[in-house]
Amino acid sequence: MNFMKIFEDRVSGVFGATRAPFSFKKLAKQAAHEMEDQTLVVNGVDTAPALYTILISSADDAMLAQYYPQLTAEVSEFIKAQAEKRHYLFVGEPLVRFMVDPALKPGKFSVFAENVDAPTLGRLYEEERAYLSGSARGYGAGQGAAMAPAAPEPVMPGRDSLSPFPSQRPDAPEPDPFADSLPPTVGRDALAGMGGAAAVGGIAQNLAGGTGQESRAELVDVVSGDHFALIAPRCVVGRERASADIVLRDPNVSRRHAELTLNGTSWTIEDLNSTNGISVNNRRVTRWPLHNGDLVTFGLTTLEFRG
Repeated sequence: MNFMKIFEDRVSGVFGATRAPFSFKKLAKQAAHEMEDQTLVVNGVDTAPALYTILISSADDAMLAQYYPQLTAEVSEFIKAQAEKRHYLFVGEPLVRFMVDPALKPGKFSVFAENVDAPTLGRLYEEERAYLSGSARGYGAGQGAAMAPAAPEPVMPGRDSLSPFPSQRPDAPEPDPFADSLPPTVGRDALAGMGGAAAVGGIAQNLAGGTGQESRAELVDVVSGDHFALIAPRCVVGRERASADIVLRDPNVSRRHAELTLNGTSWTIEDLNSTNGISVNNRRVTRWPLHNGDLVTFGLTTLEFRG
């Protein structure tokens, strides 16, 4: 069976008389190549990555927005067909999502596949459904809800417990961030065994509401050593280049994960209703004043605050 021909025909049906901004045949080939490169052997089972992110330009995003529910479904079906041919399994229903990279020109795209555990995949499905159902995309909740099932059912029985990735939702109650006593600082030894993801990204000044304040504060990746300058008065950390000032390539990081705000001479971090939340010195928080040496965790990425 020629899966590529079937895929091309179905995508053509999605667009109808409208011309696609780039070749979805090339996109499918790149997705299949990424799947092959990122497939892991977990407990003797070839486990294919279940998260596929497609980076596109801002112009193409505006044109494709109305087609995302159908396109993500078609790409997902193609990926599953390729995996079945190779006898690969997934931790759950593959999730395909489009994100904007302002650095890309119209007609250009990039695809990368990533391994996530089943609980994280479920939370990412919920986040993507909420994103597509919102007014940001300019189409109704009915269409957005069509892009994903209510919850990704595991493809292999019992796979939830076989994940090679650490759990990321501690249940400890959130302390009062502005109480007189601050939580004890956790040393670097406490990071032993914690998952890490290499952070890549650019720095862009957030001009909305800017006050011209200067700050030498920065975040430093404890794994890679990368430095990210904090741009006053506000700096957003997230996954999508179009909406974040510091971009982390970590599948557990939300599009707009958290915001750091400079108030006078002090920085405060606040969770932006992200999927996996934030932790400061291993304590789950929603809003917290930062101090020099604090360790802030976004998804699987831990950065040290210096300021």
